[in-house]
Amino acid sequence: MNSQWRRVIYFLLLVVTVGCQNQPPSVPILWGPQRGRPNDTLVFSMISLDKEGDSIAYLIEINQESLFGWSQWFPPGIEVNQQLSFNDTGSYILRVKARDSQHESGWSDEYQVWIRLYLPSVPRKPSGPDSAVVGVPVTFYTSGLHPLDELVSFQFWWGDTTGDWSGFVMPGTVVRDSHTFNSAGTFEVRCRAKDKEGCVSGWSAPETIFIYNAQSH
Repeated sequence: MNSQWRRVIYFLLLVVTVGCQNQPPSVPILWGPQRGRPNDTLVFSMISLDKEGDSIAYLIEINQESLFGWSQWFPPGIEVNQQLSFNDTGSYILRVKARDSQHESGWSDEYQVWIRLYLPSVPRKPSGPDSAVVGVPVTFYTSGLHPLDELVSFQFWWGDTTGDWSGFVMPGTVVRDSHTFNSAGTFEVRCRAKDKEGCVSGWSAPETIFIYNAQSH
């Protein structure tokens, strides 16, 4: 084999070897909250691997626009967090890619985030007795959820007055409140919820209670 062919083979082997020595980082995985309010601080996480163990930087796009440029360098295979805040309501599409010192990965799957003025869900219809005596306390129960899984407080409307707000509890927690009716009649009991941002739900469906005088029953 002449020297010219040796040089050609050596060059091809060098190209193959160099290609095997350094590959792009893996396409990142991106995850985080999918719902939030305007100006909430939302934390998103990403991770990518690199076969050669090279340090990795990340580039995030929001609606196909990069707002921050490439991140600093991180070790491969560790979870990297990025705080984001959105000023306006709407739908936002996020994606991320990674790079090492030589190559860039492809883009991650698109990740959709909805920004709205999320209110607590309307609570369940209160449950309690169908009837009671004037001047005797009655207790009603309710529960409710929140689309952002935030703590919620509840307030009952008794048909003759509004109760105090309860303490904040985890979504789905059953809460109760008591009330004393001072006059006879039929009353509708409702409840509503609020979160720590001050967002208030609508009133629940009513539960009817009949209040009567003891001597007339």
